[in-house]
Amino acid sequence: MSVLWIGEQRFAAGFVWQRGQLTGRAARRAARDSRGAWTVDVAGQTGFLDDAEGPEGTKPLAGALAALLRGRTQEDATWIAFVEEDSEGGSGSRVGVVRCGGGMLLADGDVVYASAQEAVEAVDLTGTEDLLVAATPGLRDTFPDAVRLEREGLIAAAAEADLLVPVRSGGLSRKGMAWLAVFAAVGVAGIVGWSNQRDIGIWFGWIEEEKERPRVTVAVESRRFLALCLEGIGRRELGLAGFDRIGVFCHAQYAPDGNVGAPWELAGRPVLEVRWRLREPLQPRVYVGLAETRLDPWYWAGVSDKGDAVGMDPLPQVLERSDGVGQPDHPAFRARIDSLLALRGFRIEYDTQQPGVEVVLETERPLSEAVALVSAIEGLEVASVSFEEGRWRFEGRRSLPQGMFLDEFERLVAPLARAGPPTAEDKSKRVA
Repeated sequence: MSVLWIGEQRFAAGFVWQRGQLTGRAARRAARDSRGAWTVDVAGQTGFLDDAEGPEGTKPLAGALAALLRGRTQEDATWIAFVEEDSEGGSGSRVGVVRCGGGMLLADGDVVYASAQEAVEAVDLTGTEDLLVAATPGLRDTFPDAVRLEREGLIAAAAEADLLVPVRSGGLSRKGMAWLAVFAAVGVAGIVGWSNQRDIGIWFGWIEEEKERPRVTVAVESRRFLALCLEGIGRRELGLAGFDRIGVFCHAQYAPDGNVGAPWELAGRPVLEVRWRLREPLQPRVYVGLAETRLDPWYWAGVSDKGDAVGMDPLPQVLERSDGVGQPDHPAFRARIDSLLALRGFRIEYDTQQPGVEVVLETERPLSEAVALVSAIEGLEVASVSFEEGRWRFEGRRSLPQGMFLDEFERLVAPLARAGPPTAEDKSKRVA
């Protein structure tokens, strides 16, 4: 974190920006994760930074830039701004760099560099799309095509930004701490008593000690999963005469859908799934039988009497034994994603509200290009890939090893024999 002098006014830079506006416990947790002592809200996002260089009484540089560029760009614009600090010598000044992707300040997009040269070397502008570059006048030789940022305009725009405030600790009072200690002591006593009760029962033979079922720690190898998904989609013929394809899905660990009726042995395995719907006004009685014949090469397929069809193929195993390394912290996880994808045609969503999903990535890039970019993100575990409404969608989370029984792991990584033809009960099920 740094405090920059620009036009005789102090601006704070180096924030860790959250995707939304945080308050209460969520804000305190984010402040701890980012080691932030100060905070501010800018355009619906909360930022945190440390106590270096005394930021009290300053305005956020990112807030001033967002206000200044608001009239020159669309609300969801992607831009990067280079702001040179005032200096007596006119050279060797520090440069603040703020990046915004799709209207959102990036988690790691607020950085201060020792010089313009260092900023240019650190920020890769190649391969970016629809990017607005803005810079202060002293950097016009470095960025000749950039939008000009006048210091007077920046200072005027800073009036719309809030001052930094200290992060509230949210600590308990002494009385609260005393009660918490009492409850903790009672809880520990209860747990110890319950544990000892079982041990005593085993000791005296009242309880029969069960043989322990071996467990292992495993994780999804995302690069392998994405490569197998790409290969599986390329290998299969996804067209079905008379039907519109409504979705293509790759599941790292397939969760059975009760509306489909797929065989239980696919649960927990990597699976390629494709869904179709009969094109109106074609008659199901004519095309259902044709579809069943065309889908026969699939591991499992079902076609309903109403003209909904699904085909499934298991992919080679993607679960691997893991050493149980913990998750990366959330700010670092977001920073990796934002720095690699935010300026390269991806829409990024972190507040997914989906259990087990921390980030959703959407793009209209070809799948091979999208897979290459997503595979480069360290610490990302991809749970699913899908294609709907003209966009590829990747759902993922921070890599987290999972525990399971050894025999279950061995079942999931063993190859599957081809399933038999669907039963009458399968065919009668509604395929969603």
